Amino acid sequence: MTKKCKSCQTEIDAKAKKCPHCQADQRGWFRRHPILTGLFVIIIVFIVIGAASGGSSKSSSSGSSTTASTQPQTQSGKVGQTVTDGDLAFTVQSVDTAHTLGNSLSPQTAQGEYYILTVKIQNNGKSTDTIDSSDFTVIDSQGRTYNYSTDGQTAMEEADGATSFFLQQIQPSLSVTGKIVFDVPATATGLKLLAQGDLFSTPVAIDLRK
Repeated sequence: MTKKCKSCQTEIDAKAKKCPHCQADQRGWFRRHPILTGLFVIIIVFIVIGAASGGSSKSSSSGSSTTASTQPQTQSGKVGQTVTDGDLAFTVQSVDTAHTLGNSLSPQTAQGEYYILTVKIQNNGKSTDTIDSSDFTVIDSQGRTYNYSTDGQTAMEEADGATSFFLQQIQPSLSVTGKIVFDVPATATGLKLLAQGDLFSTPVAIDLRK
């Protein structure tokens, strides 16, 4: 089998690397320059890897930004202000403190200091909702959380008959007002009430500083 020389066009052996007549190299450019060919391949591989890596980083960054921007923001308020979560609107009307609650026959002394919160809850939904004192939590500046005080709550109710939120029903477009008692360290600062109108929602935070 023969082929024509790339230079002089003379018929030569098909497997010949050089023309026996004009000595022209019959190999292709890539086979004649293996080192350059290898360098080109390495450069192309790096370009492909860099493009893929850059796209992944941008995608990751975009995903993180999207996540951050879609993350729900905690609503906050102060004493006297109304904040809403779901169908329920919460207003801390007043904050009182005491070291002892109850009547003279069965006084109850706080481990730290009692915080008595008067809270109004409005149901803006279209169906009956049920609220309980256990749905509320107080958090301080150190991230410590406090559930309502069952001893303080009971003592307060026995003394003055104050309304508590024990499985309290709230009808649509109506509101209830009651008191919740928390026992917190006397040195605690930055106290906030966390209230939640929906089981899967982000609680609202109400600053208890007067």
